[in-house]
Amino acid sequence: MPHADLAPWRSRGGAVCEALARPLVGLGLWVGRVSSWLVLLVTLAVLTTVTLNALGINEIAEWQAPVVLFGKALTINSITELQWHLFGILTLLGGTYALHHDSHVRVDLVYQKLSPRGRAVIDILGHLVFLIPFCLLVAWLSKHFVMMSYLSGEHSNYGGLTDRYLIKAMLPIGLVFLALGALGQVLHNLAGLFDPRHLTPAHDTREEIHG
Repeated sequence: MPHADLAPWRSRGGAVCEALARPLVGLGLWVGRVSSWLVLLVTLAVLTTVTLNALGINEIAEWQAPVVLFGKALTINSITELQWHLFGILTLLGGTYALHHDSHVRVDLVYQKLSPRGRAVIDILGHLVFLIPFCLLVAWLSKHFVMMSYLSGEHSNYGGLTDRYLIKAMLPIGLVFLALGALGQVLHNLAGLFDPRHLTPAHDTREEIHG
């Protein structure tokens, strides 16, 4: 559809919003791609746990100086806990990637029937009113959760992982990434409202640039 008669201010507004959106969307996609490698680590952890259980081995290695997360020994319990936490981190960091690819769960009977412009308006309002405030609020509250874990030296009581504050810190970090990704979506959709040529999925724009 031609847009030769588009007002200059709308064209400039769309270009500015899209330029601001691209690094935020790119960051979310990059974090998602990097975190996807955690699937391999989770798989290896599960296979290791199953194998060690079958062999009746509990303690794999022991050393003198404490190592981050593992303390002074590597045990089957620490590997079991590691696979749980890696899956949690994968979920937290992968949320932004899912948002940009529109592969998150939607419970909506109206959205799919709207025009691209109508969907953009719904996404902008949903992100600004619900998603971004929720992410920032929970991230703010969870930092106290992380700090308490750090100050208390929280660790497993069953010979598992130590330094649990590092695992818990992924909650606010993941939510901040999700909020930034949502902000990128807002800017991208605003660009589409200014200039309909930008009414394409944000990740498509990024992949056109790098592809």
